[in-house]
Amino acid sequence: MLRWRIIATVCWMAGGLALTLQGRAQGYGGPLEMQGLHQLSLQAASVRAFGGVALGLGDEVGVMFQNPAALYTLDGLQLSLGAHQERRRLRQVQEYAPVRYYPNLSLLLEGLTYKIPDPDTSLVGFSPRDTVQRPFDDIGPNWERTRRYRRPLQGMIAVPLTLERVRLVAGLGVVEYANLDHYYQNNNVLNPPVLSQRPLPTPRPTDDNPLQVDWYQFARARSGALRGIGGALALDFPKRGVAFGVSGLVVRGSTDDWEQEIARGRLTFYSNAFRVDSVYRHVTRRGTSDFKGQEFTLSGLLYGRSVQVAVVLKPPVTFTRTFSQEVTTDTGDRQEVQTLRGEDRMRLPWRGWIGMVLQPRSDLRLGIAYELRPYGSARYTDAQGNTSRPWTSANLLRVGVEVAPTSWLRLRGGLRGESEVFVPEGAPITDDAVSCEVYSAGLGIVQARFRFDLAYEYAHLKYQDAWASALSRNSTVRHALAASLTVRLGKQTP
Repeated sequence: MLRWRIIATVCWMAGGLALTLQGRAQGYGGPLEMQGLHQLSLQAASVRAFGGVALGLGDEVGVMFQNPAALYTLDGLQLSLGAHQERRRLRQVQEYAPVRYYPNLSLLLEGLTYKIPDPDTSLVGFSPRDTVQRPFDDIGPNWERTRRYRRPLQGMIAVPLTLERVRLVAGLGVVEYANLDHYYQNNNVLNPPVLSQRPLPTPRPTDDNPLQVDWYQFARARSGALRGIGGALALDFPKRGVAFGVSGLVVRGSTDDWEQEIARGRLTFYSNAFRVDSVYRHVTRRGTSDFKGQEFTLSGLLYGRSVQVAVVLKPPVTFTRTFSQEVTTDTGDRQEVQTLRGEDRMRLPWRGWIGMVLQPRSDLRLGIAYELRPYGSARYTDAQGNTSRPWTSANLLRVGVEVAPTSWLRLRGGLRGESEVFVPEGAPITDDAVSCEVYSAGLGIVQARFRFDLAYEYAHLKYQDAWASALSRNSTVRHALAASLTVRLGKQTP
């Protein structure tokens, strides 16, 4: 009896673990919630060019909120200002294969029924089921969108101090904490999702019990950013080659949100035919979301003449979103306007990264870092109090190299992983988040008390949502420029 209890317990735990590890697919998009909150910003242009490794770049005040212990390298008061701009090109291409009992369906969803002539109704055996089902609009399956923006990235100041023979570096800063820009669109949403294979395929309907499916275009967009204001403190113990740091940010920000559903028709599926009926229904949601939260960072750093090793941890934190939406529903003969207000929350777990920088020569630095993002444990609580774990975990690698051919010039290059928090629809591995590589290059120019850093980043994110007889090929190409100007206002030897 005891053995069976142990087996049952192990099976229950394995089942629970499997459910925990299974990520949420993007599906048809869904409403706006916490989208964009995982898109954290790297504030220093030098760090961006160095592959995102916030370590070993010398007297760099821009690492204040990513690795506060690294402030120990500052030997004088520093002031830094930075900005960035970005261009994103998003694209979705849909491809459909014929469905066995409904061969016209793929042509309808791809917008190709105009190539089929109407059947001759005078022929013997003609029935209404032979009628070619055609769309009632000119919406195609594919779309493309380009988005550009420029924003300030950071303003920081830090100064070294000596207190009771302990060397300190204290800093204050205002930064862009996260870029919340987001866009998604699907021109062929089917509800219920009859082409989806999970959790189970939709059974084939019968003539006596047909299946009705809403067919509509869906799009959602969010624009805005989260700003953080806070400070950092680093303690340096040079005799032991150890530094510790702590930083804190109060995070606030507002976004403009927009969602739209445009009905394209209602499909009625029978055993081996389907019919399209015209439906007029536009639903538009416009509103704002106000985010607030805090972020703390703890770091420890070991340093020697040619090597540095850092460990950075971020404790759990809760972000709250207060939203207000005006929902307009237009059915052609009647228009209704409703106002929705509520509050939801996202609890993020412990996160962090470890990194190392080697300096085999005075003019060469090699950096590597490994980031742990266990977002699969992040807990979302909606406005009704229901909780879920909608995000997927990812572990990301970062590498960078810096060369100083002259005393006033530094050349940098890097590669870092970047990840979304969802898995593709129909993916065979259900806990592998959509990810890509970000390639970066940049330079730093030092003249007297001034240093100018510039970074360029390129990323191409692409993935496929797979349905029973269709593919949605999604891609996002991103070009980004970041620049910062740092001024050393005076050397203060502790």
